[in-house]
Amino acid sequence: MYTTMEYYSNVFPYIYINMIKVGELSGSLTNSLEQAVKYLDDSESLNRKLRSILIPNIVQFVLLIVMLIVGTLFAIPAIQNVFDEVGTDEQLPAITLWFADFVDKAIQYWYIPTLIVVAIVAAVLFYINTPKGKYNFHYFKYKMPIFGELIFALDFSRLMKAMLLNLENGMRIQESIEVSKNVVKNYVMLSIIETALNNILIGQSWIEPFEKSGLAKPMITEMLKIGMQTDLPEMMEKLVEYMEIDIDNIMTKIMKALPQVVYAIVGVVLIFFVLVVLVPCVQVYMGNFLFSAYGV
Repeated sequence: MYTTMEYYSNVFPYIYINMIKVGELSGSLTNSLEQAVKYLDDSESLNRKLRSILIPNIVQFVLLIVMLIVGTLFAIPAIQNVFDEVGTDEQLPAITLWFADFVDKAIQYWYIPTLIVVAIVAAVLFYINTPKGKYNFHYFKYKMPIFGELIFALDFSRLMKAMLLNLENGMRIQESIEVSKNVVKNYVMLSIIETALNNILIGQSWIEPFEKSGLAKPMITEMLKIGMQTDLPEMMEKLVEYMEIDIDNIMTKIMKALPQVVYAIVGVVLIFFVLVVLVPCVQVYMGNFLFSAYGV
């Protein structure tokens, strides 16, 4: 079945195809399907939580940017005209004048920032499509703030679940890793797995590459080491349970940290909006510029 799904890879996601592949090759298709469904449910649950946090704040952020630009284009010139008409010595705040000049130049020479942005995006896309660039980009995914730890935990958990299915159906460790490696697509994880396979061929520990990568938590690698000395499938069952708890804890931390980050960004934009647009409006409302205009 997985070969048919591979043919329609534009319909079936990569991760599901490989889960089915592991299930068919290991003789545990039912368990693989259950894992695929659980992964889909967990992913959708996480996406709903992220959307509930991000969408309202992104809308607020966009509205603030629009208000900032509109206020700079229309309100600030109107206030400046009032100052000029009454002949006051009052001046708009320096940050307001700077931002108004910046917006005017950006509109006048719009093609320059557009070309710069397009060039940067094209350079980044070109770089991450090279082997080295893709590896560095995938490594960044594992080390990025907030989400990096979760991404690695999800990939490693899928790998351990796939290996457990194969081990329980009589596969050797090397065969189990070889069949299971395609459940992840991250180049960094795949390079660690390939190193682990090479270690098995030369008689060294397959756990060592995960340990040396600095990405796996010490608790995980220690459980695998204990499993190698006792009963690996049984220990991997406990490891999978531990990782489920760990993933839930990481998601809880993200749900707590993400709103604070978003609020901080929106807060900075709001403060900038107050300084650029609202302060001049308050100047006009207070009318102090009239005293200067009449020499009082």
